Amino acid sequence: MSALKHTLTAESQDFLDNLRLYLFSSGKKDEEVKEIVEELEDHLIEAEKRGKSVSHIIGYSPKAYMEQLSNEMSFDFKWLSYLPIIVLGVFAYILLGDTIREGVQFTLLQVIGYPAVCIILVLFYLKMFKFLASTKLSKTKTIITTIILGSLPILFFLGLLFANDAYKTPVVIKLGATGNSIAALLAIAIFIGIALWSKTWFTIVIPTILFLPEFLISLTSFEKETKAILTISVLFVTLIVYNVYTFKKAKKRAEFR
Repeated sequence: MSALKHTLTAESQDFLDNLRLYLFSSGKKDEEVKEIVEELEDHLIEAEKRGKSVSHIIGYSPKAYMEQLSNEMSFDFKWLSYLPIIVLGVFAYILLGDTIREGVQFTLLQVIGYPAVCIILVLFYLKMFKFLASTKLSKTKTIITTIILGSLPILFFLGLLFANDAYKTPVVIKLGATGNSIAALLAIAIFIGIALWSKTWFTIVIPTILFLPEFLISLTSFEKETKAILTISVLFVTLIVYNVYTFKKAKKRAEFR
């Protein structure tokens, strides 16, 4: 099957990738999505051998074809289990960051706001993924949309922080030295657990990049301002190195295929 994939035109391959994204964002079962995509891939290969384009198989409206397939498939309720895992992962990021800085202290607004923001963002992203998978945008619109989607989590959580400062709700969770140590270990355990569950190192690598330099610098005797500058500088350089490494690795993998 892998050899046949290379015979597909860019148009057909793009459609298959978009279809996979659309069905995943619609909460369909992974096994069913894989079967449908592979079956459609075979049809497209045969069609292209006869000189026909993707439109001969799916019609001239990719969106309508995707919607039709999605409506014929049942919703995978197992997909709902992803929501608490995502909320738990975000909670671990916040928890570990707070233990390194001033210590864990949550107000009532934060306890309610953090999970709510996570769920809203996940649902919004799923809607946007479906839209992007079924709609052809210009290069400029794609870049703008990507920037907006990438900025949304920062904007939402910054908005929550500003709201927390503006509306003083009571502190419901405040940990001491021992509690912060336990919270840090709990956050690390969550990262490891999600990594084992998802079978990827992503949830371990990213927290390490984000928090390890800050933690090591916090142990030094530098002034507060110097620590802040060093933390941002090291984080910036580390992210660049990681992105370059990831890009080169992906490029080598693509050349190998």
